[in-house]
Amino acid sequence: KFSTDGREVVAGSSDDSIYVYDLEANRVSLRTVAHTSDVNTVCFDDESGNLILSGSDDNLCKVWDRRCFIGRDNPAGVLVGHLEGVTFIDSRGDGRYL
Repeated sequence: KFSTDGREVVAGSSDDSIYVYDLEANRVSLRTVAHTSDVNTVCFDDESGNLILSGSDDNLCKVWDRRCFIGRDNPAGVLVGHLEGVTFIDSRGDGRYL
């Protein structure tokens, strides 16, 4: 998915990671091992681009805050309870609802 300003793309991958690609610099600006299985869906949660949501075959939805990636890649929140893999996630764009 593209960021609201169109400068970045966020993507999930089969290597259990989330990638943020900076289109202007033409390079990966962030890579984090996010789940224990394929990352099926990702999106930006707010206009700032700091919050990222992800869903995976490990049955989890996770919230990532890019401002907290100093030294370790821990999610800001983990939403449990799905019985199967998460294949789609979307945001209202306000940083509160998904």
